[in-house]
Amino acid sequence: MAGNDAWSLLWAGFTFFDLSFILMAGIVAALAMRRWGQLTGAALIAYAIDVLLRFSLEYMSAGDMPANFALDLAFARMDMHALSAALRPFLYFGAIAILFGVKKRYGG
Repeated sequence: MAGNDAWSLLWAGFTFFDLSFILMAGIVAALAMRRWGQLTGAALIAYAIDVLLRFSLEYMSAGDMPANFALDLAFARMDMHALSAALRPFLYFGAIAILFGVKKRYGG
């Protein structure tokens, strides 16, 4: 039962690359924002780029199989960690909000 608690299931879908991409996308989005009203749009754009990037990388890694099998494989790989995939938009929202708050407080 040690590997089936909620935290281990939640964090199983995140790698170092995922967390660093969330941080880097959050920094770029927070620097591009001018006011708090743009937070939702910035988080959705960062999340959309993340999903498109991960899907295209999974699709390209399928190799020499036909396109319909490669698409099925890419969708199956993205669905393997559904709990962490559901958490990603909230992580983008929180990371961008924290970084934008720091920017407003110390950077002007």
